[in-house]
Amino acid sequence: MRNFTRRLLWLFVFTVPWDVVILPGLGAPSRLVGLGTLGAAILTTAMAGRFRKPGMIFGFASTFIAFAALSLLWTIAFPITFQLVWTSIQILGSVWVVREFARTRDEQQSLLVAFCLGEFVPLAPLLNSFNVGVTINRFSDRYSAMGFNADDLGMTLVIGVPIAWHLMMTYDGVLRRTVRAAALVYFAVAPFAILLTGTRGAVLATVVALSIVPLTLPQRSLRSFFAIAVILIVVAGTTVLVVPQRTWLRVVSIKSEVLDGGSMTGRADIWAAGLRVFPERPLVGAGLGTFGDAVEPLLNKRSGAHNLPLGMLVELGVVGFSLYAALLAACGVTIFRMPPSERKLWAVLMLSWMIGVMSLNWETRKVTWLLFAMVAAHGASETASRRRPRSLERLTETPVKRQSLRTVYSPSLDQGAIR
Repeated sequence: MRNFTRRLLWLFVFTVPWDVVILPGLGAPSRLVGLGTLGAAILTTAMAGRFRKPGMIFGFASTFIAFAALSLLWTIAFPITFQLVWTSIQILGSVWVVREFARTRDEQQSLLVAFCLGEFVPLAPLLNSFNVGVTINRFSDRYSAMGFNADDLGMTLVIGVPIAWHLMMTYDGVLRRTVRAAALVYFAVAPFAILLTGTRGAVLATVVALSIVPLTLPQRSLRSFFAIAVILIVVAGTTVLVVPQRTWLRVVSIKSEVLDGGSMTGRADIWAAGLRVFPERPLVGAGLGTFGDAVEPLLNKRSGAHNLPLGMLVELGVVGFSLYAALLAACGVTIFRMPPSERKLWAVLMLSWMIGVMSLNWETRKVTWLLFAMVAAHGASETASRRRPRSLERLTETPVKRQSLRTVYSPSLDQGAIR
């Protein structure tokens, strides 16, 4: 039963990169598979009668979700808050499942493989849209796919970049060559695809994501260094030649938009409205998911925050924001305690995510909470591995001590009286 649950979990992680896709008559595959995985996990755990103790990350995540649920008592838009609270509870369940069933390095790497392969599902139609010339609107050269918002898609692809590199460099499980080849393809194509979305926040996050390369290259041989250099040069050259000129103009406008007071495609007005309504409910906010309702009187329309910290402050106030910050701090402490290879991967991943969510509404996205869950799973494994040597040491020391006592106090031992 446990193996069956792990297979369902692998399938769930595979669907997370394309969780916005809705199948006619079925709904979102990620939701269906996620509920099935949660049910199987609860049944498996009940049959086994044992489970991992909740760790620091899961504890802060539970506290944050509980406070978000409490916001139902004061929300200004009950239906929206209720829907997001129900979604958040399911997401918290997925965090528990990942932490409970991804106990070993091989199981954790298997989930990274699932996520990397899942990235190809939105990547392929994005490239096809570019090939046939279907842009998100007739005024730009930006591309997207399968109902994705271009900004969300760009950032989702960013998350896969360090994961693909890590798998390409370290994966040694079943189908080693196949997995490494798939990771290589993704790592080579993803930066080009991210540029096609024209998402400036994702481009900045990609720069951070690619820092995984220099961080890990000193550990490689000269042959590997040369092969990687060739790959990077080819990818960079192809990207420069193929990406449309209007997309490059949008990307290079980052400096003027950030430093010279640009509108950030209308986000500046949204952020100003959010800062104006925040003092009205500074402690507990207006309720989970209510940013659009809170700023509607100022903007004459509903709008997402396009900034996770600001959205958190408006919706859940200083209390909710502090709980979320504590959750991120717990992730940081856990990452710091990891072995060097995993530490570099997750530090780069979380930094990339933090840059990306400065212009996105990702507080309840499955990608966000999957990252938290994987960090929690790694942390639980490291804690168990540190405890195991001490317990083994006690087991090996005890007989020696008893033997020495018997030798001192039982002279008949030498005569074979004790067998």
